[in-house]
Amino acid sequence: MKKVLLIVNPASGGEQAKAFEEVARDKLTHHFDHVDTRYTKDIGDAKDFAREASKEHYDSIFVMGGDGTVNEAVNGIAEQDYVPKFGFLPLGTVNDLARALEIPLDPQEAIDCLTFEQTRPLDIGKVNDSYFTNIVAIGNITASINNVDDKQKTALGPMAYVL
Repeated sequence: MKKVLLIVNPASGGEQAKAFEEVARDKLTHHFDHVDTRYTKDIGDAKDFAREASKEHYDSIFVMGGDGTVNEAVNGIAEQDYVPKFGFLPLGTVNDLARALEIPLDPQEAIDCLTFEQTRPLDIGKVNDSYFTNIVAIGNITASINNVDDKQKTALGPMAYVL
């Protein structure tokens, strides 16, 4: 029985994640026997959900959210003995990793492009106790990013980071 965990950050995608989740679930049910969905509420939830799915030997994990949610999930599976296949649907403000991997930034297009037969490796790095995928930042940049709340990102998009 093939199982997939869909981790959804409901605040992502201009708070439109719920609508796209239904479309993603529909696509996933055509490939997996069981689709389990978990919703993040607090920082660290995606990491915990991904770690749990790894320990329970899920075949795959898909994340619907921005770079922060994706990064949390990567940190959840990085040091596990069993690592499920990993995918994500970009619903963030900037979507740096999706841009780097040339994944469509439009959520519907990203869902339409999902393919389960083709995978590719993704290198990750580690600084201290945290893993990263494509960007490491220090100093004022990280402070600025961490001080932007979801309401600002929903209303202003990437401009919220500038302000």
